[in-house]
This record gives sequence, structure tokens and C-alpha cells, in this order.
Amino acid sequence: MIQAIIFDMGGVLAHESWGRARLAEFDAMLGWEPGSLVQTLFSGPAWEAYSTGEISPAEYWAQTGEPLEGSLPQDFIFFKDNFWGAELDLATVALARRLRARYHIALLSNASPFLPAGLLKEPHLAGLFDHVIISAYVGMRKPDPEIFHYTSRLLNLAPGTCVLVDDKARNTSAAEELGMKAVVHVGALETERALRALGVNV
Repeated sequence: MIQAIIFDMGGVLAHESWGRARLAEFDAMLGWEPGSLVQTLFSGPAWEAYSTGEISPAEYWAQTGEPLEGSLPQDFIFFKDNFWGAELDLATVALARRLRARYHIALLSNASPFLPAGLLKEPHLAGLFDHVIISAYVGMRKPDPEIFHYTSRLLNLAPGTCVLVDDKARNTSAAEELGMKAVVHVGALETERALRALGVNV
């Protein structure tokens, strides 16, 4: 019996289209291929260390962004927050709010330590989550199995009673290997249908 729905932030409760478009503009300024800065900033050893709290924002930026500052506009520096410029997906937030009436709701996000000071202050998210698990604060990140165990323990529930909603198949697959149910998020409507198919009362 499903008792909790665990939502990802980026690509699920929030979309990063504006920030990604701005980074694409910066790629063009540098003469780089589109998507290069996304890879530079948000993948690889520096990002993994930053998003698990192993290095500070200053250390992360010294490795990734600081060498490029002189070639890019001043707003580039804000991208040390991986959710800078992100906007809530209000349809998915509304779905989570409806589910909140019957289920425990948690947030599980691979993110920098800036996330609590940013999107989590949005009025639309007020009171939505029973627990907020951010990789930079717990020292683990998806798809590490331990972060799913950690989340289910916080909820005081068996993994099999939880559903993960995430936009990355590698994360949903890892959760399913532990016995969780999972939905690969494409949009609010598709996720609602998938949750209903799992027996969730939406």
C-alpha cells in the first residue's frame, strides 16, 4: 500500500529552461558547443563533490566557473546555484498538493546548498513536504542506494510503500531495485496517470 510520494525538484517540481537557455548563450559567447557549460558546471567530479557537501561553494566555483568569469557577463556567477533562474512547474506542484491530503510528501534533490534559500522559499511550496532531503546536506546523491534508504527511514516507512517521481531513469531504476515504486516524470498529466496505474489515489 502506497503511503508516500517522493518528488525530485529539477525537471519535476521546477523547470530550468531559462537558466539552460542563458547558459547556451554563454556557450555561444565562448565559441563552445551548446550544452558544454551545463556539462562543465553540473557533471563530473567537482559537481559531485559540491553536491554532496565535500567542497564549499568557493572551492567548487574556483574549479569550474572562476576561470571563465572574465569572458562572460556578470550574471554567470549566479550559476554556482544550480537552480538559479529556475521556475516552479505549477501543474506538478498542484498535483503534489492534492496528494498531500492523503500521502506523506518528501523532496529528494541532487542540489547545491543554495536550494533551501531559493526555491524552497516559494509560497507555493509552503507546508508541502514532510521531509526535505538535499544531497549537499546529507552527503549522498541519487542514484546512490543509500539515499533512498535514508529517505524511507526519515519517513519511517518501508521502501515498498514509497513512490519516487524523478525525471532521470537512472534514479528511478535505482529506487526500483530497492523495492520502491517509481515514475519517470515527463509532465504533470503523465505522472498523474502513472501514479493512478500504481494505485495512488490522486
